[in-house]
Order: sequence, then C-alpha cells, then structure tokens
Amino acid sequence: MPNVRNYRRVGHEQLDAARITGTVRQAIPASAAATFACLEDGEAWPVWLDPVKSVTWTSPKPFGVGTTRDITLGPTRRPAVISEEFYLWEDGVVMGFFFASGALPVFDAFAEEWRVTPTGADSCELEWRYGIDLAGPLKYVSSLAAKRFGRDGQKSLGQLADFMAAHKTEYRPE
Repeated sequence: MPNVRNYRRVGHEQLDAARITGTVRQAIPASAAATFACLEDGEAWPVWLDPVKSVTWTSPKPFGVGTTRDITLGPTRRPAVISEEFYLWEDGVVMGFFFASGALPVFDAFAEEWRVTPTGADSCELEWRYGIDLAGPLKYVSSLAAKRFGRDGQKSLGQLADFMAAHKTEYRPE
C-alpha cells in the first residue's frame, strides 16, 4: 500500500500564487446546468478525463463547501487515491477544491476551480483553472510540467465537450 501524505491546504489564492498556474476554456454543447450536473457525476469523470479511473463522493448531497471526495488516478496496475476537499461551491456555477491527502508524493499543493458560464440555452463555456506546486526537487521542472498540464487539460475539456454532445439529455438539474 502506498504511503499517504497530507498536502498543503490551499484555496482560491493557489490559482494565482502557485508555481504552475493555468486556465483552460472550452465551449460545451450543453446547458450550464447540464454541464454542472455532469461534473457532479462521479461515474462520468473516468469517461472523459483519461487519468481518472474512479470518483467516489465521500460526503452526502447536497454538496457544498467542505464536501469531500476521493479520486483514483491510473495507471490501473498502480492506481493512486487522492482525497479532495471543496473550498468553493456555488451550485450550478462553480466548484473549487484542493488535494487534501494522497499517495502521489510529487505534489506539495494542488487546487482547481471549474466554472460554467451560459452562452445560450443549450451551450456554455467551461473554465478550468489550476494552481500546482510540485514537491521537493520536482519544483525545478515546473515549467515543463506547466506545458503538459495546459496541453492535457485542453485535450480533456475537448473530450468533455464530445461527451456532453452525446449525453447532455442525461443530465437534468434536480
């Protein structure tokens, strides 16, 4: 069993203060409400976000600030579980979380925010912001990691757009 460590607790400030920061935007062919409902669906994440193998909400609905969940990242032969805690939640609009603990020693701190903005009755823009500090000597390769996160993030949001085009009618807000 891999060693679990606590990461530095961060919030919104991490998105600007971290060594690796970025913003990726994607037009989504589904309403903002449907897209946000998809982001709440733990079973959907592994379909459109390649590194994610599973998402388990560890807090009951309704979700909000303080909600927790566990994500399992691949590869499948040696998965790593990360526990996340939400520091920001505005239902249907934005969610923000940080890595609280996990089995990936490469991170010192990691925060993300996902914001949906309506652009039409059946379309929205999704904005993903991230702030990452790598641990130990890895912090010296942050510029290389930053390029990869941006490139991989754009690919993932494109996959989400394709997923929502095919599944948007499955997501109806409660």
